[in-house]
Amino acid sequence: MSTITLPARADRKVTLVWILAIWTFALFGFGADISRFLHETPPPPPILLLHGAFSVLWLGLVSTQVVLAETGDIRLHRKLGWWTVAVAAAMVPFGVVAAMVDMARQVGHPDFAPQFLGEEFQDIFAFAVCTTAGVVTRKTRADHSRFMVLAALALADVGPGRIATNLVNAAPASPLAVWATFYWGTALVLAGMIAWDLVKHRRVLRATLFGAALLWGGEGVVSVLFFSPGWKAAMAGLVRAWGWAG
Repeated sequence: MSTITLPARADRKVTLVWILAIWTFALFGFGADISRFLHETPPPPPILLLHGAFSVLWLGLVSTQVVLAETGDIRLHRKLGWWTVAVAAAMVPFGVVAAMVDMARQVGHPDFAPQFLGEEFQDIFAFAVCTTAGVVTRKTRADHSRFMVLAALALADVGPGRIATNLVNAAPASPLAVWATFYWGTALVLAGMIAWDLVKHRRVLRATLFGAALLWGGEGVVSVLFFSPGWKAAMAGLVRAWGWAG
């Protein structure tokens, strides 16, 4: 991967803070859900475990890349860059398959909610777009680092969503409540990125602006679709056509 410039002084260390926030959400969110997950009957199929392993690997690689960029080891950063991209490319189909398998496992259960696939697909789409943008802008440090954080943030709503549903027992009854339940963590990090840009750069940088529009726009759409009978029926039909539960 082509060499990138070192971070601008105004952005020193803040990328580490954003990545740490994403790790915190992931650890607390999955920590709140791990007992249920490990004691499910039947147990989770291998495809879900593999998807989880790839997700952790990718986030670990991105975190390593951030540390390398911040410490100036651009040579190793460049070498690991394409490995990070390769894992990201695998995560997109893995994510779709995992979402469909997990939903197929819930058919017949009282809490079967096929409309939630909208949230899953939105995350995967935003992840793919932000990762691609991160590769395209790899020679521009400010944009590149933000797009890679945004790619991680696109998947990070899983943690805050689990915190809300497992610790607070949130049961959203409106599109706004759906957005607040599943995307409150995303909103906090995005708000922090926007505030940082305004304070340090006196404007919202293009990567942050693009990411906020992509994530908040997509999240708003799927939050509305969550209560659409037509969308729910379409997703239920998709799950039935898929059939495979791992």
